[in-house]
Amino acid sequence: MPYVNTKEMLISAREGKYVVGGFNIVNHTSLVAVIEAASKKNSPVIVQTSQKTVVEMGYNILPAVIKELAEQSGVPVAMILDHGTDPDIIDNCIKSGWSSVMVDGSSYPYEKNIEITKRVVDAAHKKGVTVEGELGHIGGKEEHINVDEKSILLTDPDKVNDFAQKTGIDSLAVAIGTKHGFYDSHYELDFNRLGRIMDVTDFPIVIHGCSGLAEKDLARLISFGPSKMNISTEIKHVYIDSCKKYIDQHPDEYEPVKKISYVKDRVKELVEKYMDIFKSSGKAKI
Repeated sequence: MPYVNTKEMLISAREGKYVVGGFNIVNHTSLVAVIEAASKKNSPVIVQTSQKTVVEMGYNILPAVIKELAEQSGVPVAMILDHGTDPDIIDNCIKSGWSSVMVDGSSYPYEKNIEITKRVVDAAHKKGVTVEGELGHIGGKEEHINVDEKSILLTDPDKVNDFAQKTGIDSLAVAIGTKHGFYDSHYELDFNRLGRIMDVTDFPIVIHGCSGLAEKDLARLISFGPSKMNISTEIKHVYIDSCKKYIDQHPDEYEPVKKISYVKDRVKELVEKYMDIFKSSGKAKI
């Protein structure tokens, strides 16, 4: 299957009542794990790269590798810049071969968010690149994104269509109580707010901060029909924990490829699990 943008992928997900996972990678090993999981599960997939990962791996290597892996995978694969806040990084990703970008103007006032997002949309659409915006301010910490409790702003359902129409976005990340990072035992999701958002929109809605949610909450979120849900923190923890476990179990092993293979398989298992939960397994199509 070819390397694609997210437009038809996410529209099909909303219509088909399943969710496409957005999985954050940190290096080549995790990238391969995500795409191998998608191929095994016959699932569409969105590979997410943070600004930090882009800077670390470079603008040329990531698109070249993912395009090759996508052709071999047999499933539709997209790559999105996650939480783009740096204009130069966003522009370089658009020019260098990312199939999608997320522009995060959520820390700005509403009209400024519209202005920032529309500028990115105008540049991206000229290149056939799709754009995810954010309305509301999602809490928690994830690399350069750090939003404390006082700064959280839940999405106003009465503004979602106005925001979409004025910016031209292809999908919208909304704040309904999820957060970046893992959850403690006290969190509250605003399912009524999500329901109102879904009732007034007909374009793809995205939920960030899904790592570590209780199974019942994940199932309920999915039941509302978002098109995309993001997993990042959990992938990082599985990656690091499996590295530690392999080294602990093989203290005298100095063949890196064996550890890399072990770590890749653990990340792959996690991604496969979420594809089943999201009901995207078996849904690969253009």
